[in-house]
Amino acid sequence: MNTHTPLFALAVTVALIAAAPGHAAGYEYSSDDQFNLERIGVTETLHETLDGSGFAIAVFDGEIDIEHVDLSAKTKAFYPYPGAYWEPDPHGTHVAGIAGASANGVGIAGVAPGVRVYGYSFFDGDDWVADDGGRKALGHVRLMNALGANIVAINMSYGPQRAGDVFMPKEVYFLDNYTDEAVIVRAAGNDGVRLKRESYRHAAPENLGHILIVGSVDENNQISSFSNQAGNACFGKSNDCEFDSKLRNYFIVAPGAGILSDYPGQSLAHGSGTSMAAPHVTGAVALVAQNAADKNTPLTPTQLASIIKESAIDLGKPGADTVYGWGLLNVPAALGPVGGTVILTSDTVTAKTGQTTTRETVFRDWGYSSMSVSSRSLLSGLVVFDAYGRPFEANTAAFVAEHEPALSQRGLDILGLVSQRKTVDLDNGDTAMLAWNATGLDGETSSALRMVTGGTEISIGIGAPALFLSDVPSANRAAAPQRFSQIMFSSLGEASGLFGEAVSIGAGTKLTDRLSGHAFAMTQEEFDTGLSGLAITDPLAESRGDATFAAVGLSYRLNENWTAGGSYAVLRERGSVAGMVSDGALSLGEEALTQFQGVNLTGALGGTWSLAAFYTRATIDSAGTESSLFEPADNWGGDHYGLMLDAENLFHESSLLRFSLVKPLQITSGTMSLRVPVGREFDGSVNYEKRSASFDGSAMPLEAGVTYLAETGYGTFGITLDLVDTNVNGAGETGASIGAGFSFAF
Repeated sequence: MNTHTPLFALAVTVALIAAAPGHAAGYEYSSDDQFNLERIGVTETLHETLDGSGFAIAVFDGEIDIEHVDLSAKTKAFYPYPGAYWEPDPHGTHVAGIAGASANGVGIAGVAPGVRVYGYSFFDGDDWVADDGGRKALGHVRLMNALGANIVAINMSYGPQRAGDVFMPKEVYFLDNYTDEAVIVRAAGNDGVRLKRESYRHAAPENLGHILIVGSVDENNQISSFSNQAGNACFGKSNDCEFDSKLRNYFIVAPGAGILSDYPGQSLAHGSGTSMAAPHVTGAVALVAQNAADKNTPLTPTQLASIIKESAIDLGKPGADTVYGWGLLNVPAALGPVGGTVILTSDTVTAKTGQTTTRETVFRDWGYSSMSVSSRSLLSGLVVFDAYGRPFEANTAAFVAEHEPALSQRGLDILGLVSQRKTVDLDNGDTAMLAWNATGLDGETSSALRMVTGGTEISIGIGAPALFLSDVPSANRAAAPQRFSQIMFSSLGEASGLFGEAVSIGAGTKLTDRLSGHAFAMTQEEFDTGLSGLAITDPLAESRGDATFAAVGLSYRLNENWTAGGSYAVLRERGSVAGMVSDGALSLGEEALTQFQGVNLTGALGGTWSLAAFYTRATIDSAGTESSLFEPADNWGGDHYGLMLDAENLFHESSLLRFSLVKPLQITSGTMSLRVPVGREFDGSVNYEKRSASFDGSAMPLEAGVTYLAETGYGTFGITLDLVDTNVNGAGETGASIGAGFSFAF
């Protein structure tokens, strides 16, 4: 008598339920009767689109009842070994039903109800008959696949008699001949012990990656009392091996206690054992294979097994532990991205073959605030690829979301001036000097030194330029920064956000009685790109970029009160374009050059009021998008204009009242072009769509603001009101902000 008997001692029938057509319809997907499906994420809704159709599984077990209402017309029985087959076997029928029972309104629904079932009888009515350990049956599976059967998984709910063993002696040596044939799903055994070493002298990761060992968990996702556990033993010559060769790296768990499934004679029965846990995994493999085929993605058995493991719900200690292995089977996660995702720009997609790695792309959200083109429509249908080459439609709203109105930071930052901590105010004849520290609302400190002597002005700032360029309430002549520098900084639009902690220098001097020259420069050696992951990707590490801005200008005094000027400026960026940070596949350019040409008019309207009006035209070019979906920016253009009306000392000595009306810089001319990955072919070729869109020249955002700053004997007071409309010519979003502050003087 053969000593290798099936491991189904605990897969006993504890209740029988008649399952005649029209009588047992209430069992399918019932949370009470088929709780096992719910716990692995399999639902009736899932089966409406994915049920394993087009694929088959092999069940190496006892004789399956092919006349059962849940298995008829889809199950074929094979008898590779002679034996006394008197009647269908309860164990084999029960296992087949868990994996593939049809969702036909009667009986129960299997994990993959659309799959075909090929039953291979390994024991007859008396005993085990597969005297070659299953070689003949495996050879027949290979033949059937050569004929187009598409058998993707083989369920083996049996094992040797010795407690802790999963495989029979020398069995893994011939199982490795079928690495490229099908996933081998093996019940872990019902001795309640840890698995023992399996003698093997070859490389387990390369040759046995298609094997999954399945233990059982109870209704609380605790390891079942009868289930063998993953342990720390190896596939190898000793128990000293790398993680990839440890049996726990091939171990997963599934529900295996009190499972309702098919039973011979048009009946149902409850059974328990790792024999019942294993077919959950077998059916899940078929679902993953069908889903991948729908995505034109061929997967090897090793890849299918890896997806099942890596997507499992981690139980016990983090990682593949000695009790639960990778954890609980999680079908929805296996059907989603596994191993990280990437936005491809190459012509083909490749998939990994080994253990867990993560591939990522680098990008950040950018949208409508400075680009008047629907980026969302340009990227609609964009797919990302997981580590196995499967395409998934990305949630582009995660990085092309419509921004809320970007309220001017000018009004908020300027209130930092009321928290100035130290002021040195000197005025000696023709020389005036003012030095101060101010803390903005973000807690960052800016320090500034301004000096006016004769017809020359010099300003040096370290910190936030928005504070450095703000007017300090003071009677000192140096308290008012160059209006030229203020206008140039405002021309940057969103790109001004690149200069969070910059070194800024401004200078102006008289060249003749009427002509003056001006210069302004600032540099940010590194700025935080604030990268975030796509909704369908993992979080990403942060990266760095830098930016430099320089401007020169001339102003001509038209008369005693009015001056006209012209300017030229350049913004050089690395890691961003017009302040929009991007990298990798969604990079708008690794480097960008923006040129600004502008004119301005400033003058006094009496002794108290003064006016500044300006217009700036910007053109943007980028380079270095070879690894991006986007083509480089080519002569993108935008306008920035506005006016500021100031009143000094109107209500109080050392006070400033300012009204501003500004159209922020927004790209309104040029074309954005890109290639969008939308899928793949079976051979790995990536399908791209070429898309382009012109910027909306009619879009006109508008910002209006009122600011009042006053220095009193008791301290400094400030209040600001900002209004914004993202497009006054259309359905623009609007918003408002108000802020106030007061600091006491001691």
